[in-house]
This record gives sequence, structure tokens and C-alpha cells, in this order.
Amino acid sequence: KNISKWERGDSVPDVVVLKQLADLYKVKVDDFFVENYEIKSVSEDFVVKEKNKMMSKKQLLILLLSISLVWLTAIIAFSICVNVQTLSYRAWLLFIYAVTVSCVISVIFTSIWCTNLLNAITVSLLIWSSGVSIFLTINAYEAWVIFLICVPVQLLDILWFSFKKLNKNANKNKQELLEKRNKLKEEKKIKKLEKKKLKLEKNKNKNEDIKTT
Repeated sequence: KNISKWERGDSVPDVVVLKQLADLYKVKVDDFFVENYEIKSVSEDFVVKEKNKMMSKKQLLILLLSISLVWLTAIIAFSICVNVQTLSYRAWLLFIYAVTVSCVISVIFTSIWCTNLLNAITVSLLIWSSGVSIFLTINAYEAWVIFLICVPVQLLDILWFSFKKLNKNANKNKQELLEKRNKLKEEKKIKKLEKKKLKLEKNKNKNEDIKTT
């Protein structure tokens, strides 16, 4: 009966009922007054979360497989170089290079898939592993200067990470302000509905009084 009255426009749903329906379907009360609004069910949200979990696992697996391939290549190359007399004494450097290449791969994947913090950490590892690789390859006392170059590059990485974090926080604050505005609009609409309901009830009571008289 209540639903048929709502459909005919004789009455409006109670505010409490509207709130319960909004909570049930994970939407805002305002969404009931928007035409052609598609309600996203709880099951759909659950499926999306599960897909995101599966995607994260796949991404981690791809990263680990890529790094494993690098180290497999380094081991094979080391096995070959050890048997070559002119290269055997420097063959251990291949593992140092493998660390640097692993960092390069990590930087690429974290920049695409992961958070800014993880990306900044992998960039830092790449900076210093590259410095160590160059220092050990040159094998000269003057090569320590390369670490002086790594310091400003590391500072640039920290500053870039801080800038991205500030930008993210600014966008988050902006989103929160928009949500607060929408909430205030929703509360105003609820108050209007309450007034409309009271008005309908008064008219209904008047009609009933007229009929009785």
C-alpha cells in the first residue's frame, strides 16, 4: 500500500525509510531523485575488490619473474666468465650489475602499479646501486666522486616524492570538501521532504475532517 501511494504521489517515503534504503544499496539519499541512476549492488563491489586483489598478486608475480630472469642471466653469464681467464677476476661484478638492473625493473613497475612511496624507495635504490656499480667498474680512487653526484640526485628524488604527496593531499582535501557540500545538499533535501510529508499529512487530515463533517 505504501509503495503504491509513493508511485501515485499521494505520499512520500519516510526519511528513515529512505536512509535505510540508501544504506542497503550503498548509495546516497540524493541518488533516489536522479533519473536513470544505476544502483551498484554490494555483490558488484565485492567482485571489484576481489579483482583488485587478483590484479595486485599478478603484478607482484610479474615483478618477481622479471627480477628472477635478470638474476638467472647474471648466473649464466658468471658461469661463462669464470671459465675465461681474462674475465674471471672481474666476473663477480655481474651480480652488482644484476642489482642495478633489478632496481631499474622495480622502478618501472612501481611507477605504473604502486604507490609514490614505493616508487621513491626503488628510485633511491637505483641511484645508489648505480653509483656502486660505476665505482667498482672504474676501480680507481678518484671514482668516489660518483657518490657526490648521487647525493643531489637523491635529494631531487625526495623533493619529487614530497611534491607528489602534497599534490595528492590537496586533491584529497578537495574531494572531502565536495563530499561535505553534497552531504549538506542531501540534508537540505531531506528537510524539504519532511516539510512536504507534513504538508501532505495536514492536507490528508483536512480532507478526512471534511468527509466526516
